[in-house]
Amino acid sequence: MKFFILPALSLAIFTFSSCKSDNKVEIKDGKIGVSDAIEAAEALSKGVTNAQDRWEARRAKGDTIALPYKELETFLPDMSGYTKDGGPKGNQATMPGMGSYSQTEQNYVNGDKRIKLSITDYNASQMAFTAATALYSLNISSEDDDKRQGSVDLGIKDVAAYETVYKQRQEADLVVIAGDRFYINIENNGSNDIDQLKSVAKDVVGKLSSKF
Repeated sequence: MKFFILPALSLAIFTFSSCKSDNKVEIKDGKIGVSDAIEAAEALSKGVTNAQDRWEARRAKGDTIALPYKELETFLPDMSGYTKDGGPKGNQATMPGMGSYSQTEQNYVNGDKRIKLSITDYNASQMAFTAATALYSLNISSEDDDKRQGSVDLGIKDVAAYETVYKQRQEADLVVIAGDRFYINIENNGSNDIDQLKSVAKDVVGKLSSKF
């Protein structure tokens, strides 16, 4: 499983703490200002609290375990113009003291273009994932000669997304956190059409919406 976490922002988490703002946090040349670092740390703290509240609400309903990876496979979509490259691959894992998670992934191909989609259900492993995934809920942006990164709004409640679009090569990535339960990662190799990935993400989230 791959997590795209900005080093400067990660450092800010451990340097500052504590109220939420909707201002955009910008990272330039790999550096983040003190005011933006405080802004990010406060928003992160709020995001973690919200995630924990959602998990407590699911636990109250008896929903405390991750879906079996075979069930996760049923949420993998078909993609227009692409064919599935082999079958899905999945697994489940338990981490002592930190719970368990399940994951499935599928590769798609269209000539020289390839898309890899993975879905992770960390419902039973909140301690291991919540802080990391909360980073993607922050309204942050970063750009350099190699790539442009930033939070994006998919227009879906309780869903956060973070895009990476490469400038020097035909690649793009989109990370989506749905309901503080599902970690969806979509990688496009052969095209940097981020809108295509957003469309795929909305399809997957729609299929998963009854679970969060």
